[in-house]
Amino acid sequence: MQKLKELLVSIDGGGTKTIVQIATLDRKILGERKGGPVNIASDSKGSWNSVITTLQNLLEHLSLNPSDICLYGGGGFAGAEVPSAVEQFMSISHGFEKLLIETDAYTSCLGAHNGQDGAIVAVGTGTVAYAIAGKKTKKLSGWGFPQDDQGGGAWIGLKLISQMLQAMDGRRPKTHLTEGLFTYLKKQGHDPMIWAVGAQPTQFGSLIPWIIQEANSGCPEANKLLDKAAEVISHLADSLLKDEFSNLPLCLLGGLSEILIPRMTKPIRNIIVPAKGTPLDGAFHLASEAYHTKKY
Repeated sequence: MQKLKELLVSIDGGGTKTIVQIATLDRKILGERKGGPVNIASDSKGSWNSVITTLQNLLEHLSLNPSDICLYGGGGFAGAEVPSAVEQFMSISHGFEKLLIETDAYTSCLGAHNGQDGAIVAVGTGTVAYAIAGKKTKKLSGWGFPQDDQGGGAWIGLKLISQMLQAMDGRRPKTHLTEGLFTYLKKQGHDPMIWAVGAQPTQFGSLIPWIIQEANSGCPEANKLLDKAAEVISHLADSLLKDEFSNLPLCLLGGLSEILIPRMTKPIRNIIVPAKGTPLDGAFHLASEAYHTKKY
């Protein structure tokens, strides 16, 4: 009987898209495909459909017959911090000899430090902090907007909108920043006073390029708001790096990292190191673990 070819499947399952990568055991990458969004806490079945559809498309593209291969998978998924969601997701998954899944924050941290112990603070539309020290892990923030995720893009956008609404109402003085935002939204074809009604986190986050432009042009209020975000993220990092996690190297990830790092407190800036890899690299480490812990 012909021996089945053993391959590793790395999955980065986030709230906006899924990335599936297939590689050999020594990580010669055979191919990669993007698919739909994943959040196993809110939609286990839909999340699995995103994963399996993307995987099947990639296998077909690579002319790989599922009957000729053994797949060992590792994935970081949005919503995987909910144990019941993980159980539900695993109960409907198929096609893998073994599949290990963790949160997307875990695989981001694992990838950033090349499978070694370390810590991350990811700052995009939202925020999450994560640390791995041996078998112990720690997560802070990432509980969702608007109740949490302070310092992230959506949080900054909400602060901007709130200041503008108060100023236009006469509840606080009008400023260059509040009048500028009003004009900017109007030029985009919106009614500035109702633009935020029902707005999603990504819509609040869409104001980030504008405020960065204002800050770069020397607007003191824009710089003050970005400085406040950096202060919040510095505190988040400081809160993460306590006790057995205190000596870990720290990576700042996400779309806002570049603008915030120079504004963060000096003790935190001094321990930030460049990321060595991506969430997909972290997923590969999980897939490799699935392979090496397989049951014969």
